[in-house]
Amino acid sequence: MRQLRAFIGKEFLAQRRSGKIFILLAVFVAFAVLSPVTAKFLPKLMEFASQQDIGYKIEVNRNVTAVDSFDQFFGNVSTAMIVFFIMQANIFTKEYSSGTLLLALTRGMERRKVVFAKALTLCFVWTVCYWISYGVFYGITSAMWDITAANEPFMAVTLYWIYGIWYIALLIFFSTVLRSTVGVICSLAAVSLFSDLIVGIFKGIDKYLPTHFAGAAKIIHGQDFSYMPAFAIMAAMIVIMPVLSIPIFNKKQI
Repeated sequence: MRQLRAFIGKEFLAQRRSGKIFILLAVFVAFAVLSPVTAKFLPKLMEFASQQDIGYKIEVNRNVTAVDSFDQFFGNVSTAMIVFFIMQANIFTKEYSSGTLLLALTRGMERRKVVFAKALTLCFVWTVCYWISYGVFYGITSAMWDITAANEPFMAVTLYWIYGIWYIALLIFFSTVLRSTVGVICSLAAVSLFSDLIVGIFKGIDKYLPTHFAGAAKIIHGQDFSYMPAFAIMAAMIVIMPVLSIPIFNKKQI
């Protein structure tokens, strides 16, 4: 346990020294602020643009509500999540190339603890960035609109947070299999593309795939969103993928 705590401390230090955690916090908070601002002023900007001599006219005939702000938030946080995984995709691969991981292993660090330490670090950084972002967003949105217009917002954002944890489990797995940062990023993208392909071929299978959670914003609109089948598979993968990573990482040449 002492080794694990020490390595987690080393990972947090690396996150601070590289500036990743500060950059990610800035990105997530920026998108949190941008979401309600965009929801508030985008319709007015569209109306203003339509009044110019551009050949068409846009009319917005409904009031903006907290639901519109949440729609913007989910759209923006998906972009922030992409930034998160691009920045964190080298959490293993940079140490393969630099040889710093070999130094820790020769000093008696168990490989399984390396996997767990990196997984826990990523989960912590994702959780802090995500929930701080949501806190900022929620505060601004509740000050601008009646928040009760949104249906079960906490459930929706929690499901999306779990969706991010699932992708972290995939990142850990791909990072132990591959040696290239680009390969890890491409593998994560391939999972999303393959899921879309499967959904396009087999109708109704969407509710069983973890990528179903990407549509958690439907809950905000009061739409039916059956998440338990996908949640069961996702929860199993969150546990299984890091566990499968350990024997792969144990045999990997560092």
